[in-house]
Amino acid sequence: MYNTIHWHALKLGLHKKILWFFLLSFGFGFFVNAQSQRKVDSLISILETKTITQKEKARLLSKIAYHHPIPMQSLDYANASLAIAKELNDDELKAEAWEELSHVERLLGNNPKSFEASYNALRIYEELKMIERQAASYVQIGSNYVNDKDYPSAILNLSKASDIYKKSNTSNYAITLVNLGEAYRLSGDLDLSIDTFNEVIKLNDALNDDLILAYTSGNLGMAYAAQGKTLEAKQKLETAIEILVILGDPYSLSIFLAEMGNIYTKERQLIKAEMKFLEALDLARHNGLKEQIRDFSALLSTFYENQQLYKKALIYKKDFQKYQDSLVNKANIQKIEQLKAGYEINKRETEINLLNTINANQRNKMLILGVGIFIFSLLAYMLYKSNKAIKKVSKRVSAQNVIIEKREQEKALLLKELNHRVKNNLQMISSLLNLQSRELSGHPAQEALLTGKNRVEALSLVHQKLYQEGIETKVFLKDYIEELVLGLFYGYNISFEPELDIDDSSISIDKAIPIALIVNEMVVNSLKYAYNGTPSPKFRLVLKKVNDTLEINISDNGIGFTEKEGAKQNSFGLKLIKSLISQLDGSMERVKTKGTHWQIMIKNI
Repeated sequence: MYNTIHWHALKLGLHKKILWFFLLSFGFGFFVNAQSQRKVDSLISILETKTITQKEKARLLSKIAYHHPIPMQSLDYANASLAIAKELNDDELKAEAWEELSHVERLLGNNPKSFEASYNALRIYEELKMIERQAASYVQIGSNYVNDKDYPSAILNLSKASDIYKKSNTSNYAITLVNLGEAYRLSGDLDLSIDTFNEVIKLNDALNDDLILAYTSGNLGMAYAAQGKTLEAKQKLETAIEILVILGDPYSLSIFLAEMGNIYTKERQLIKAEMKFLEALDLARHNGLKEQIRDFSALLSTFYENQQLYKKALIYKKDFQKYQDSLVNKANIQKIEQLKAGYEINKRETEINLLNTINANQRNKMLILGVGIFIFSLLAYMLYKSNKAIKKVSKRVSAQNVIIEKREQEKALLLKELNHRVKNNLQMISSLLNLQSRELSGHPAQEALLTGKNRVEALSLVHQKLYQEGIETKVFLKDYIEELVLGLFYGYNISFEPELDIDDSSISIDKAIPIALIVNEMVVNSLKYAYNGTPSPKFRLVLKKVNDTLEINISDNGIGFTEKEGAKQNSFGLKLIKSLISQLDGSMERVKTKGTHWQIMIKNI
């Protein structure tokens, strides 16, 4: 279970003293009470009865979208808010609407659209230099990565948010740490997860927030349970359950009750275990939590089967299968409808294009018919034969277009899946190198492993971009290079910000990969060696595409190269850079300035 505090708590925390919370479990299920509906009705009444400005209307629509219990209607209100914001050309209103769209799209299971909306909001907040709103977007993006089970990316974004809130907002900092601790737990880093949750509990001594205490205690109990520390796990889970019973949160309460049942089962306290499982299931049924009904039914079926109570086991097995089939069928129907809609659109476009072609041919033939009676008779016969042939060809073309379109869709899906799998494999290799480097602390080989990890992560980022952006063989340089450089700065704990000036152009993957490795090597070299004793360190990367040539300038104001260092030829990093530039049919030159300045020219890009 992923028990996270909703990113809106962070957003609203900038303007209100009361925090709102939301529970999310891999994108499934949420709890909405009658108070939300009353809030929506009140806001709609204001919208329909009062005279307000367009800006006020946009914000009101955004609030309705946030509180509305029905996701599809919430989506309509969020889109209406975005339309007004675009009409007014108000960037802050646009960003707020994008945030709501991201929230709703994630609830509807449209994670790619949710990602796109979150990044749109984040870019605007960066341009407006709204730091705390950027942090809220980082939390939102981190939640999306958890839905995709991409825990390293989730941890990276949640860490960025916690760094911002640590300096300015204790409540939001505590909330973000709860999310970060849960991401650590799901990724398997239990020790770091427990340390993070304990830090939140210390912070909450001053905040005295029952919701934060409940979620933190419950998730900490689950982390202890995974470590086999049953006594500590039960204590924390009992604390969470006691608070959530009072607050009336059936979703989280049912999850924590089921976890208590698992602990009692391991301790062979079977009567207590059975009671907790049944209590969790009853709570899920009463509140219509379908995914939890399915999961708890499976737990009870296995529990009774282990006790050789096969009749009871069969009852809950059937319940599990019923809800499993319902959930799977719902997802399948959505996919089928999306494919059907796409097919109908392509079919209509094909028919329109064919009709346009036929109309053009007929106009040309009518002009020719005006030449004379004799020519008219001859062309009439030719037109009859031609139209007959065109109809046959049109039928064949239409059928072939349908087959080609289907194959193109299959190819695009397969290529996207391939990029996703390659990204996951490279991230696994990166994690293995990172783990191995920890084992070699103080050993000379540790630095080599960390360098190798950075190179693998640069490759992984290419495939991640291809998977997320849906462009099968192209990578947008601006987003990709910025994320690569900022990731290296974060990995090396660099406190100052790099200066980046990058064209928003795209290149093919066979050129993006060697360019990524070149940039990775040069940035790492600057971060490791350039700034020893430099009081005001600076780093600048300029990447411009001029005609068919890509110009890359990478510079720092560090200690620079000595003549001896500049003459070195046996550095693996330097050999790698030269080999990659040669592979790209490019050239590299070191410009003589204070510090180090490399200029790289790559033609025929």
